[in-house]
Amino acid sequence: MTLALALPLSSAATPATAAKVVPQVSTPAFKIKPALTFNDPTGSKAARMRIVTEVIKAVDNAPKGSTIRVANYLFDLPDPAKRLIEAYRRGVHVQLLIDDSPMSRQTLRVRREIGTNKKKQSFVTRCTNGCMSSQPGVMHAKFYLFSQSGASTWVSMISSANLYTGNSSTSWNNQHTIVGDKVIYASLSRYFDDMVKDKDQPNYYRTTTSGNTTLFFYPQVAGANSNKIVPLAALRAVKCKGAAKGYGDADRRTIVRVEQWGWSVKRLDIAKQLVKLKGQGCNVQVILNNFKTGTSIRRELLHNTKYGKVKVYNAGIDTNHNGKHDKYMHHKAIMINGVWRGDKSSKLVYTGSANFTGLATLTNNELIMRVISSATYNAYAANFIYIRKDWTKRVRTAPSLNVVADRKLEAELESEEGGD
Repeated sequence: MTLALALPLSSAATPATAAKVVPQVSTPAFKIKPALTFNDPTGSKAARMRIVTEVIKAVDNAPKGSTIRVANYLFDLPDPAKRLIEAYRRGVHVQLLIDDSPMSRQTLRVRREIGTNKKKQSFVTRCTNGCMSSQPGVMHAKFYLFSQSGASTWVSMISSANLYTGNSSTSWNNQHTIVGDKVIYASLSRYFDDMVKDKDQPNYYRTTTSGNTTLFFYPQVAGANSNKIVPLAALRAVKCKGAAKGYGDADRRTIVRVEQWGWSVKRLDIAKQLVKLKGQGCNVQVILNNFKTGTSIRRELLHNTKYGKVKVYNAGIDTNHNGKHDKYMHHKAIMINGVWRGDKSSKLVYTGSANFTGLATLTNNELIMRVISSATYNAYAANFIYIRKDWTKRVRTAPSLNVVADRKLEAELESEEGGD
């Protein structure tokens, strides 16, 4: 499913860190449209590969002298590797920032072709731990920048998906394509530049807003200030009753929907806030992966309140009964419809790369995006309902607390092992 969305354009000046647009003698026919794209790992090859295809088309239409920048945690797909190499050979500046360890065959393939010299206009590079912290962490952001592709300039693609097998054929993902917005493009380009330096900046945290879109860049030092935990602060701004007509559910109660790949005990505060909202009358629904969610989190989410329990659904299911979770949730999204920050007619989505773990909300290089938009919310809600209805199982019984298993999962999630 790909939805064309009207995204705001900005005429603000572009910082020097952003790659320059290369003017063309004639206007190419190819244009990239602003869009929100969801893949479907249960569908045809075309449906599974929607996000990858969107990136490849932009790569294929990048003209000589333009710049492509890719930041991914994992990268193992042969076709994108081939297209990036072809772009480089025709004179496009190709820059790949990758975390994958050990490096995949496709990362090594691109690196052999392009090289690792960051002083050149094309390179493949990695960071020590995260790119801005000597503490344990990873470069976990996922975005794609094109100074020009066809007739389109300042193209930013912000995704939950890597160019990775598991994020195409196995899991549900999203991608936002923003075209012509110099503010968003320049801010992402600055982030790329700052990460490539591989220099400690543990309190790098900053935000950029253009129109209805806000980007949150990590890492950060939050300390005891839980209001700096973006997902938690978003949920604390929710009020549960009194939504305007046409917002919230049939009783005008605020709807809160959450989708998450991995959830560790260090973000138990988010689970507690969701239960608190349920107890205040919100309509709260969560899709998660049991195999990537601690027992303490699932037990918390299934606490009873005066309004019943949060509706929890497991998307990490072994559909062919071979002992492996062959379909799973990989969105990292919060959807709010109702009363938020005092506005009774709010529809918004938080999305991006960050899982609900300690490192993801603090130490990693992560990118969270907030979009305040009815069209965006409605698209996410429809996708949520589709996945919930056809590809999840309702979790009704809390598991037994298993501290040892939770600690093991915590360590696994903090290193982002297991196919994120």
